Amino acid sequence: MGRNWDYSKAQGRAKRLSAELHSHNTGQPVPAHPPLFSHCATMQAYFAAGWNNVTEGDIRLHIYVNQTAVPGGTDNLSKFRSLKQCLFQ
Repeated sequence: MGRNWDYSKAQGRAKRLSAELHSHNTGQPVPAHPPLFSHCATMQAYFAAGWNNVTEGDIRLHIYVNQTAVPGGTDNLSKFRSLKQCLFQ
């Protein structure tokens, strides 16, 4: 896969996570279809693949990380426990 295709897929994932965070904060729905990223069909297809490959766990983790500055403890075990608690609610 080319570097531009990797970039398109990564941008699709990033834009979806950003849209989910915006939706969580404002209550507006996330678009059902990915937005237009490129007029090149291949680039748009890779963008859509990145957009559609975001899981519910990825969304929860992204929202949790952006809402909390630092997890409760400073050691790695307490950070892991707080992330685990977020993912398995």
